[in-house]
Amino acid sequence: MGHFSWDCKCCGHPALCEAAATMGVNQWMTKVVLLGKDGSVILGDYDGYGRVHTKEFGTVEIDLYGSNEPCLYHKACWEKAGQPKYSGPSQDSDDQGWFFNDGDHDMEEPCPTPS
Repeated sequence: MGHFSWDCKCCGHPALCEAAATMGVNQWMTKVVLLGKDGSVILGDYDGYGRVHTKEFGTVEIDLYGSNEPCLYHKACWEKAGQPKYSGPSQDSDDQGWFFNDGDHDMEEPCPTPS
């Protein structure tokens, strides 16, 4: 299966993998938060193939179908929005988080998080 992604519920830009991101420009878009209907919160790095790599849970496969479709935010957007709860599934990214023109997703991190 090739690259695919979802758009952030806050800013509308896709979750990016490291290979699609540009250091210092949009690399922050690789850090994501997945919210579950059950109140679960998973924080980690999106890999472009439907998996989030976390420190706490290891690799988490995103449920692609049915009632558990992902509610995804970039971590910085989720924090800036006040850490909202699950609000329905995110939209599939038209550019799959990979097939986009230079500059399409160039934006500053909305709420830089301390290292």
